[in-house]
Amino acid sequence: MPTPKQNPYEKLTKLSKRAAIYASISHLLAWDQETKMPKEAIGLRCEQNELITSLIHKEQTSPEFAKTLCSLIDIETGAILDPTLSPRQMAALREWRRDYLHASKLPTKFVEEFAKATSAANHVWQEARPKSDFKTFQPHLEKIVELNQKKADILGYQDHPYDALVDSFEPEMNTATLATLFERLKFPLMTLLKMIQTKPDPDVSFLEKDYPHKKQIDFSKQLLIDMGFEKGFSRLDESAHPMCVPIHPKDMRMTTRIHPNNVLSNILSCAHEGGHGLYHIQLPVEHFGTPLCDSASLGIDESQSRTWETIIARSLPFWEHYFPILQSYFPEQLGSVSLDDFYKAINIVEPSMIRVDSDEVAYNLHILLRFELETDLIDGTLKASDIPEAWNEKMRDYLSISPKAHSEGCMQDIHWAMGAFGYFPTYTLGNLYAAQFFEAFTQDHPKWTERVAKGELHFISDWQKQNIHRFGREFLPEELCENVTGHPLSEKPFIHYLENKYKPLYRL
Repeated sequence: MPTPKQNPYEKLTKLSKRAAIYASISHLLAWDQETKMPKEAIGLRCEQNELITSLIHKEQTSPEFAKTLCSLIDIETGAILDPTLSPRQMAALREWRRDYLHASKLPTKFVEEFAKATSAANHVWQEARPKSDFKTFQPHLEKIVELNQKKADILGYQDHPYDALVDSFEPEMNTATLATLFERLKFPLMTLLKMIQTKPDPDVSFLEKDYPHKKQIDFSKQLLIDMGFEKGFSRLDESAHPMCVPIHPKDMRMTTRIHPNNVLSNILSCAHEGGHGLYHIQLPVEHFGTPLCDSASLGIDESQSRTWETIIARSLPFWEHYFPILQSYFPEQLGSVSLDDFYKAINIVEPSMIRVDSDEVAYNLHILLRFELETDLIDGTLKASDIPEAWNEKMRDYLSISPKAHSEGCMQDIHWAMGAFGYFPTYTLGNLYAAQFFEAFTQDHPKWTERVAKGELHFISDWQKQNIHRFGREFLPEELCENVTGHPLSEKPFIHYLENKYKPLYRL
């Protein structure tokens, strides 16, 4: 008896799942490299990364995959060829086509070279960063800039080579739109920052006491459990740079970074990475391997993490519940501190050298700095060797501070070592989406502060799942934003949020 012919969409899903499983292995290798891998293993890890990356690329561009995709959607025009498909399936095809066009333009040899170069750069960055040794890292940065320039040329662009890179992380986004958004943000942010700097700073000395390592980890693990994570499908480890590695909705790896004299850094890192993790564990697992089980974009993904890190975990209602618990973990450090003093301290606005430790008001100025440096590197107006001086100059211009060492300046982030040019702007987009989404959330939950003050958190992630997570990549970022909020993306809700919070806090 002849075997029944497989449905083309089902066949495409099966083929795509193979690439997704390879990608999950790649994520596992990345997690291991940051957490458990012995230093001497880097040589083999570079070869492993090169091999697995090439396998992913081959699956995404195989003749069989291309043939099956072409039977369902016109590659040139994007026209759907099977009108019987559901709207969700048509959306998945749109995204498969987008991914295929992107992957098929990049030769396997280039993909392998890129993976090998970034794996080596990542290792060198980890070794050189604590020593502020930019000269050792510089040749690797030069190579990565060169590869990203080549990547932009291969992918193609209309106005600026950076367009091709940022579009890889944020679909339909371009350099000109980003520049306009940053320009509209810059003046209100710098104005609010200068107003706050005329006021006395709150006492933060109690946050800088010695906070034992194990207790910090224990508190963070309990917070993640409260947010919705269980040991059965998630774990928390430590790495040089906090991160979330979404291997599968049932396998979520998160990391944090413990500073003995900065308890807030670890807590906010876990809230941030937990926000990412919640998005990925709440994607529809039945669609694993398809675009419907992937985040809409890095900007949308970042909006979920920034919601939890800043809007929730820096809020007064959150700490009405969690401050007594934190005091029970650290009675010597916090036993005599009032909730009001703690709340003011964790929301101090004071320009920081380190982006991930920055306050909400200054944070996006850190991103503006990186955006401007990246675009100049990619279009060739700035060389890698110029980065330390250019970085320090922009820090003085935007934040009125200057790094004393490269480790707190141009070497603080892992992104360039990873080759992720075009990634940084998604952090600011995430802040803007977060504020706009949260306005919609508060309309649905006007008494959210009362519930959070009682320790309830799941209703927040439930709302996110219903309105954002469950769709995967069904909608483009801008479309999803309009669906959820009724308006296109705007900087106004974010500025409104900051002014409503910080003007009363600092009595402006």
